[in-house]
Order: sequence, then structure tokens, then C-alpha cells
Amino acid sequence: MDIISEGIDVMIFSIRSKLTIIFIMLILVPLAVINYLSISNMQESIFSEVEVNTLKSANVIAGISRDGFDDIPNLKSTIRQYSTQIEGRLLVINQAKEVLIDSFNLLEGGVIDNKEIRNGLNLQERIGYYSLDERILQVGVPIINANNGERRAIGVVILSLSVEDLFREVEGFRQRLLFISITALVIGILVAFIVSSHIARPIIALSDTAKRIGRGNLGETLDIKSKDEIGRLVENFNHMSKELYRVDKGRMQFIGDVSHELKTPLAAMKALIDSLLYGEEDIDVFKEYLRDMDMEIDRLTELIKALLSLTKLEETGINPQLTPIKEEVDDAIKILKPLWQQKGIQVRNEMSGDVKVLCDKERIKEVFINLIGNAIKYCDIHKDVKEIKIKGKIEKDAFTLLIEDNGIGIGEKDLEHIFEKFYRTDFSRSRDTGGAGIGLSIVEGIIKLHNWRIEIVSQRKVGTTFIITIPKNSFEISL
Repeated sequence: MDIISEGIDVMIFSIRSKLTIIFIMLILVPLAVINYLSISNMQESIFSEVEVNTLKSANVIAGISRDGFDDIPNLKSTIRQYSTQIEGRLLVINQAKEVLIDSFNLLEGGVIDNKEIRNGLNLQERIGYYSLDERILQVGVPIINANNGERRAIGVVILSLSVEDLFREVEGFRQRLLFISITALVIGILVAFIVSSHIARPIIALSDTAKRIGRGNLGETLDIKSKDEIGRLVENFNHMSKELYRVDKGRMQFIGDVSHELKTPLAAMKALIDSLLYGEEDIDVFKEYLRDMDMEIDRLTELIKALLSLTKLEETGINPQLTPIKEEVDDAIKILKPLWQQKGIQVRNEMSGDVKVLCDKERIKEVFINLIGNAIKYCDIHKDVKEIKIKGKIEKDAFTLLIEDNGIGIGEKDLEHIFEKFYRTDFSRSRDTGGAGIGLSIVEGIIKLHNWRIEIVSQRKVGTTFIITIPKNSFEISL
């Protein structure tokens, strides 16, 4: 049991952990995507605008340089004025990669080489980023000269400007977004833990209660109110627990009743046999005692047959087919004819023959034999007219069968127990009328297997009526 408990605890912990991890992932993944997309979009938006404007400026300088390439001093003056407006550094480089003009007056006359210069001399614009003391954006634009439709690069304009502030702005945005994301994640983890614990709590309660039920505390229930799947699970669990308790109680009662029913005739036979073995020699007494034992054996046989019928009913179920119900009633009346004729009872089947019912004909015949047999058994011998009537009534949504008698009736306190196994009314407790109190349990079981309904109305010294209600989807009327 400890191993099972540990296994259940691990399972519950696993469920809680999985729920927590799922909730965290549902928060973490969207946050990561939002962070990535937000930063990427911001970088693209800021740097694309700067790159486009820088390229425009470099192309303007390239146009000016092309027209003034033969007058370097004048071009130098123009470019230096222009460089103050763009807050960047301008270089004009010839085909030999020699610096002709440097707005910072540091590299003039020198030779430099990089990707922007090489691409420019190949008639291609290029953008590059460099990190020195600070991060620099550098663009290279070719100075193109067209002669007789032929385009060639006579030089390159290099425009450099600091983008450190832009990187700092992006970094500041990233840090603020990261702080917000971490805060949201922490809150999300706390909420996820609380929610997963809340969801797992009834499951833990269910497992604890299941363990107690496993130890024998049948009927224990949980008081958890919820309108979701957990609530329905708890309702089903409570119903199961109550049913287990009811079944176990019925099983114990059944065992006790069967033991009692078997013990009584066995004790009687034992007493009779002891009398015969120890002293009784009169042959008439022998015969009388043997007749008594024969009666007790018959009673045991009937009890065993009833128990087998009850067990078979629970195991095999029913085999429904469309059956003329009047014929089954007639067969049951014919089987019981010696009994009702002996007691002078009038038995009348007042049903019409145009109703067919979807049923297991052998089981339903057993129902009629039990109910009509009970009516015969408990007839009122003091009445001049003793009668049993079987009627059928077609209603809007059902077909109703009635088995009526004017027998001794059943007391009000007995009616609610009448279908219980081994239950007998006050008039039958002496066993003069025979039976073991199982017949009506079998009747109710058969009726329930057909999804029909059976009710009883009775009054002492007036009579009893059994009412069987058959739903409209289980019968048809022949025209």
C-alpha cells in the first residue's frame, strides 16, 4: 500500500509539474517571440531609415564629385561644406584607391582599401558597419562616368557616420522590454503554480479518497463543487463510491439471506433425521418425516433455481425480438392453470392481440408467471369472487400492462421493499404460502434490462396491481 501511495503521489506531483511547465511555456514562448519581433522590427525601422538617407547623401556627393572631378580644390571646398550638414565623414577616392578628399583632412594622399571601395569600383553600392571606438555606419557609392553608353567607375564616395546613439537606443529598448518580460514571466510562473495547484487539488483529494475506499471505507464521498470536467469527475466518483457501498451492502445482505434460507430447511431435515436415527420406529411417523424432508428438499431446489435464474439474468442479459405480448400472457396463464383452478380464481386476459413488444419472450413469460403466480398465492380466500385480470392500455408515449387482483393486498410499509431480495410481507413470513422472496427481484431485474418501468399499487384487503410501462420505441400495433 505504501508503494501504491508513493506511486500516486509521484503521479500527482507529475501532473502538477506538467501543468506548471505547460503554463510557463505558454507564457515564455509568446514573450520570447514578442521580444525578438519587437527588437528586430525596431532595428529594421531605425537602421533602414538611416541607411536610406545615408545612401541618398552619398549619391548626391557622387554626382557632385563626377561633375567636379577635374577641379579637386573646388570639389574639396564643396564637399567640406556638405559634410557639416550631414554630421559625417566624407572621402572621395580615385580608381587607384587614393584618397583625393577627406573631410577630416587626415587621409588625403593615402591609399585605403575595403569592401565598400572595391564594390564601388565595380559599380555597386555597399553598406557596412564597423566597431572602433564607437559603432560606425559606412556606405560606398561609385562615381560613374558614362561615355558613349559605356559606364565606368572613376572613383568612389565613402560616407561614414556614427550610429552609436542608435545602438544605445535599441539596447535601452531591449533592456526595458527584457525587464517587462521577466516581470511578466515571474508573475506568470506564480499564477501557473497557483492554477496548477488549484487544478491538481481535487485530483489529490480524489486519490486520497480512493486510497481510503481501497482500505474498505466504501461510500465515502468528496464535497467539491465545480461545473467543469473536474466537477463531473467528482460527481461520477461520488456516484461510484455510493454504488460500491450499496453493492457491497447488498452482497453482504445477500450472503446472509442465502445462508439463512439454506440453513432453515437443512436444520429442519437434520432434526427429522436425528429423530429417525435415534428412537423413532413407527413406520407412519417415518413416512410423515420423509414427506416433510421431501418438502424441505423441494424448497431448497426452488431456492437454488431462483438463485441460478437471478445469476443467469445478471450475466447473460436479454435477447429482444418483436413478440405478440398477449400470447406470452396466455402461455403463463396456461402454465399456472392447475393452481388458479384449485383455488377457484377467475383469471382473464383482457388484452387485445394487435400489440407486439420488443422483448426477450422467455424472460417476459417468466415475469408474467411470477406476477400471476404471486396473485394466485396471495388470493383472499374469504372473498366469494376471486379474480385476476391482465389488461393492456395504449397511451400517447407508452404501452401500459396491468396485472390486477383482489387478493389480500400489501401493507404500505412493505411496498417500498417489495422488490428486494428475500423480502417477505407480514402475511408470507410463516412460509405457508412458500417461496423465498426472490421472484419479484427477478421480475424487477428483467424489467430493468428491457429499460421498462414497473410500479405497484396495493391496499390491504382490497388487492394489488402491478403496472408495467413500456416506452413507445419498444412496441408496435398491428393494423
